[in-house]
Amino acid sequence: MSDKTSNDITNDEPTVGSKRSWTDVNYKFCEDKEKQVVEEIQTETSWADVDWDSVRESIAKSITEKETDIIGEEDKIHHEENAMDYWDKFYKKNQNKFFKDRTYLHLEFPELNPLKITRDETFIFFEDDDDEGVENGGGGGGGGGDDSNNLYQDKDDLEKQEKEREKKMANLLSKNVDIKELKNRWVKDIQELTNDETKKLTVLEIGCGTGATVYPLLKLNPEKYFYVFDFSPHAVNLVKSNSLYNEAKLNAFVCDIATEQIPTSIVKDNSIDMMLMIFVLSAISRDKMHAVATSLFKSLKPGGVLYIRDYGLYDMTQLRFISKKGKKIDENFYLRADGTRTYFFTTQVLSEIFEAAGFKTLVSKYDTRELRNRKRMISMYRVWVRGKFMKPLDNENTENNSKILSIYTDPTNNNNNNNNNNNNNNNNNNTTTTSTSTSTTTN
Repeated sequence: MSDKTSNDITNDEPTVGSKRSWTDVNYKFCEDKEKQVVEEIQTETSWADVDWDSVRESIAKSITEKETDIIGEEDKIHHEENAMDYWDKFYKKNQNKFFKDRTYLHLEFPELNPLKITRDETFIFFEDDDDEGVENGGGGGGGGGDDSNNLYQDKDDLEKQEKEREKKMANLLSKNVDIKELKNRWVKDIQELTNDETKKLTVLEIGCGTGATVYPLLKLNPEKYFYVFDFSPHAVNLVKSNSLYNEAKLNAFVCDIATEQIPTSIVKDNSIDMMLMIFVLSAISRDKMHAVATSLFKSLKPGGVLYIRDYGLYDMTQLRFISKKGKKIDENFYLRADGTRTYFFTTQVLSEIFEAAGFKTLVSKYDTRELRNRKRMISMYRVWVRGKFMKPLDNENTENNSKILSIYTDPTNNNNNNNNNNNNNNNNNNTTTTSTSTSTTTN
């Protein structure tokens, strides 16, 4: 740690490679003012993979353990019974302008990347859309959207994003990549995928919000058919009002997964190859998560896979909730100012929820990132969880099994066994002492 205090920090823009100090937003919620300042990490990437060190974890754990103020039982019941209404009000107020398109999920889940687009190529593929990785953890799902970027982004951050785009373009050109040829290849590959009957798969997104997940994925996955639903009628109407909405490729409907089954008149049991829950499960009460997992299990084909991305324990937003007081509903479950709610997961809890419903854990890992605002000298540490859960294969009726894992392979699975023991120890301690590479795997 630096010997300086936050009062020593100036507002000047730091120079590249400087040794000036940054204010760590996570530590701002701690009474020990000396912990507010951390030395600058020598990287020029805002969204850098970072280790969650023991000092940062101990501070976060101390803060959460001291929080004893819990909202009253009447308030708990009110927000539980009116959860849909609060999200519907949210979408009526913000429409489709609050969340950026998630043009990064294909980099995390290769089954969503049939064109095999690289990170550097992504911004070209979505050059008319939002830049990948800017949100990278917020968003458009029908639960648990992340508003922290809107709170901390400024003009300098946007300029930096443009510089990163230029850097990616320069990187491609240095590899003698012909952009025109690359785009022509994608057009050809998309046509081939569309006509290949052997690769046609069905995807279900739970909590679609305004379409921030499904529309980028539709562009990337022309061979897949998407069902999406949300418990906010207004959000579903926004999805349907999008000029790209086409029922030949996409079916959007209203369903409250926390209180009702997925309608079999629309989605039959054992019919879905892939499911997506992106910042959605965290908006549901902990005691209802098992019923949600059981409902999803029924709709998924044997061999089908459920993908989850959500908030992790000790994420910056959890500490921010605690600092505001009177926002805690239950353990790791908090109330936002707009009446919506969010839960913060350990990988252990995430795996337990789905394994209890019959799923097999393929991946359950933390994703720790650092986001920095250079003008304000603010350093923000984020913790998310990423899960991949499979419905066991039907060995008696193999024709019922999904083809998804035979069509696509996940290169991240090669390293999962090596990290299994370390992460299990972390989970037993209910901690997040881990970097982005740590994962829990069951083969």
